[in-house]
Amino acid sequence: MEILIKNHYPSLDNEKVILYEIEIYNEDKLWRIEKRFKQFKQLNLRLREYFGNNIPQLPKQTFTTFIVKKTEQQIIERRKGLEDYFKQILKNEQIVNSIIFKEFIQSPSSTISKLQLDSVKTFELGLRDFNFYEDAIFLLLAEMNPLSRASRNFHNLKFPWQEDITTTNLKPLGYLDCFIGPQMIWRKKYNSQPICMSVINNNILVGLDNGIINHLQFKSKKHLLESNEYQQHNARIMGLQIYGDNIYSVSKDQRYKVMNIKKKDIFIDIHHKNELTCLKYNEANDYSIIGDRGGIIYAYNQASLIFSLDTKLQFIRDLIIQKSKNNIIAIGFQTGQAIVLNILDKEIQKQEATQFKNKIKSRCIAQSHLRDEVYIGNQEGFVTVWDVQKKIPIYEIKLHNGPITKIVWNDEEEVLYTSSKDKTLKITYFNKNKRETLIQIYRQSGIHQNINQ
Repeated sequence: MEILIKNHYPSLDNEKVILYEIEIYNEDKLWRIEKRFKQFKQLNLRLREYFGNNIPQLPKQTFTTFIVKKTEQQIIERRKGLEDYFKQILKNEQIVNSIIFKEFIQSPSSTISKLQLDSVKTFELGLRDFNFYEDAIFLLLAEMNPLSRASRNFHNLKFPWQEDITTTNLKPLGYLDCFIGPQMIWRKKYNSQPICMSVINNNILVGLDNGIINHLQFKSKKHLLESNEYQQHNARIMGLQIYGDNIYSVSKDQRYKVMNIKKKDIFIDIHHKNELTCLKYNEANDYSIIGDRGGIIYAYNQASLIFSLDTKLQFIRDLIIQKSKNNIIAIGFQTGQAIVLNILDKEIQKQEATQFKNKIKSRCIAQSHLRDEVYIGNQEGFVTVWDVQKKIPIYEIKLHNGPITKIVWNDEEEVLYTSSKDKTLKITYFNKNKRETLIQIYRQSGIHQNINQ
């Protein structure tokens, strides 16, 4: 690829704005585009977000007033500087192949399909979590406004001179809702903010802000059999999982605990130096993979520490396990840094396979096994799609007006589900050719009807 800037001229809309005519040669194709300097600055800012500070410098900006204007020589010097900027960019294959750069140069060979938002469902409270189970969807809703939470907590307080507050008079801070199609089948109320949940084999675990775990069992989606609460921690539950008769959990109280449900006995209780922020369980080898606020990843086999690794991510907000590749992908909240770790079970070695930088304040991550892509949602409501092997962002879109709390990708249907504190659950399709087929599938299941209402 070769990029030349051979000409410049004032914009027809505003003669004070200078446009640079850019010629691009690539694979026997030639096309021309126009860009102003402000657009170069926007490009440079986006590239720095993802590729760090190894981005070449733009030519220095000359500030003007209504009296002092840029001279022709200054414009020519800037044009040469922008051409040199392109030459430096073209030396970096990752940048050249990124969707950010392809969009800027309006590449005709770019075959990136646009994300197509199809369905939005708005709820009365913000969404913390959601899970699909057969033809049902479980939604975890929570009061996100701090003032509203404080007001509800005060209302629910029982003072010594008061009689017991009846359940009907309590103001819940969140709900667990079960939907089949457009119909809500049942609702469970919580007087502490629900934070996370796990749904496996007719079992639902809900972790609460006060450290309690609510364990619900159901015979079918319509019939709850039993609901038990366990004070497993003294602070917010950040991750939990059930496997067999054991409940695995981590909390802001810095503890990793495992409780046997039948015996109601906590038989593993390990304290860490930082708050624990996420937990994923690998059934194949009975590993609990845990991230903490200090950037450390721990792997436990029951109470035995298999390894601990300082990822330098500062605050691990979420992680996923790629079982087929023995990989762990973790994201850091503060920096947006993501890291892929290859875990060799037999030798218990850790190898950093690749690393890339997402937007800051990254919150949650999902993966596509077939495409070898990851989807990262952040605090501002953006979702970025990454090619893991090439370490380049493929696409970026703003889907929500608040922090994204959960991402689920369905490889078979090419569907991305996202929830947010902005009270919405959204469905986004990647492949427009399958649009009608997918809509029909969801109409048959009833879930799509629910989302659209």
